[in-house]
Amino acid sequence: MRTQKSLTPVMVLLLALAVCFSACGGKSSTSQFYVLSPLPQAPLSAAEGTVIGVFPVSMPDYLDRPQIVTRVSDNEIKLDEFSRWAEPLKDSFTRALVQNLSTILNSAKVVRTTQSTGSLMSLQVGVEVVQFDGTLGGDVVLIAKWGLFEQEGKKLLVGKRSSFKEPTGAATYEALVAAESRAVAALSREIAEAIKARK
Repeated sequence: MRTQKSLTPVMVLLLALAVCFSACGGKSSTSQFYVLSPLPQAPLSAAEGTVIGVFPVSMPDYLDRPQIVTRVSDNEIKLDEFSRWAEPLKDSFTRALVQNLSTILNSAKVVRTTQSTGSLMSLQVGVEVVQFDGTLGGDVVLIAKWGLFEQEGKKLLVGKRSSFKEPTGAATYEALVAAESRAVAALSREIAEAIKARK
């Protein structure tokens, strides 16, 4: 009897472990991957005109990661291991910005550039993102400092700090990324207006 009683806790423990392993061995969560989307594309004019270079967008370190970042409070952010960017966010942002400017300005002469190739550009765009996050089911906030340059990026023609807010409309990561795409589009429109004013 004593042996039987002493085995009972062991059997309970083994049964609990078996249940745990069974649950853990079930279907695990799979990651979802996202990219920023540009404005709807249309055929672009290839006419002669100003070549506009867009420098790679600068991002704060807290956004330089594969996980999508959401805002919990002013001082707390959250990373979701299963909701990720399909590429570095700064690359997705730069690509969307280039495509948006091409669409808004109706020009195929908006290209991604670097400092070393800046001499080939008549006008250049530089963007530094200060904040780019939001809350699920709430708002996305984009704060960015941007400028227009000439003379190989050495002469600042226009400099501005802009802020945009877009409602997500739903508490999903797909809705969050869609709202972030709209925020990039709003920034693109503001930059495009400044470019048009320089022509």
